[in-house]
Amino acid sequence: MSLPDWAPASADETAVWQGKPRARVVHWGVVVGALVAVTILGVGGFLWQTGAIGPLLLTAFLAVAVLGLAVPAGSAYLWRAHTDYLLTEAALYHRTGAVWVTVTELGLDKVQNSAYSQGVFGAMFDHGTVTVDTAGSEGAELRLRALDDPDDVHRLVADRAGAAGGEDHIPGTVEQWRAVLDEVRRLRIVLTAD
Repeated sequence: MSLPDWAPASADETAVWQGKPRARVVHWGVVVGALVAVTILGVGGFLWQTGAIGPLLLTAFLAVAVLGLAVPAGSAYLWRAHTDYLLTEAALYHRTGAVWVTVTELGLDKVQNSAYSQGVFGAMFDHGTVTVDTAGSEGAELRLRALDDPDDVHRLVADRAGAAGGEDHIPGTVEQWRAVLDEVRRLRIVLTAD
């Protein structure tokens, strides 16, 4: 799998997984926008029927209803269209933004913990959020939101982090650890000699 154009990874890295938020995020934006628009039109229609407003204000209600539909639907579409996730052999990347683009890189060798969460609808429809923490951080470093199959993505990130040294890697060489063991044995002899 080749790296996308926006990835700041080195040329020798290869993509392991690429993803985006699920498409249904946009559907929920349209549903919310439609509910807002229908509510605004309902209030405007009721006020029109009672004679409380004239045709000019009814037109203003119509314009606000169009905005009530466009803002949630459009922002959900733009967020999904301009959010990308990338896992390489060495790092996890999160790209977001249409005008001001932000790319966050998290080295897999620094990953201390990863988890995924699903709400009620997430458990029913198999989507959720993968959270990745690094050593020394105060909370989540990176959240991959609205992913399909978050357990699979979590497992892939955890496996790659383990392979990069994040879980099972012991720092130092065998010779260094033998030297530590020899020193501990000398200390033990000195302490138990009394």
